[in-house]
Amino acid sequence: MNQQHAIRSFAPAPAEHVGVVNPAIQNHDAYGKRVLRTAAGPLYREGAAQCRVDLGAGLGATIDGVVAPDIAVEIEARVAKQVRGALLDLICHRYPKKLLILMPVWARNPELTARQCRHILGRFVPADDFRVVVLAGKAGDEQLDTDIARVRSVLAELATGELRP
Repeated sequence: MNQQHAIRSFAPAPAEHVGVVNPAIQNHDAYGKRVLRTAAGPLYREGAAQCRVDLGAGLGATIDGVVAPDIAVEIEARVAKQVRGALLDLICHRYPKKLLILMPVWARNPELTARQCRHILGRFVPADDFRVVVLAGKAGDEQLDTDIARVRSVLAELATGELRP
């Protein structure tokens, strides 16, 4: 491969593709937020101020939501490497308690991804202050009752600081 070809292969995306989010990802994100919104009720917030993460420079990052008074939430349906990147945003959020919600969409093994994320969170957050939950459903294969119950259960654990059997 000549140098000129290599440079062209790293050309920026056409303007019409910049900032475009895959509709499938948007649908999964909407499903995850619907589950969280229903499970948390009026305690769920997704406003910019509460969800902003200060990364020390630039605009920082934004997580998917918070549950009052002190739970930061990230919802992910992507591959494991992208989930771990989102986990950093969650860890850096100012709320002390962390909830990572995973959906079985792009990750080859969501349970393995969940175990990895629990391990990573355990390095930075006390065990009583974080949970990782894998939903049963996703957009196009919704399992709302099961998923809402799972999220409600871990929110209750985080609120009380107690593990449930």
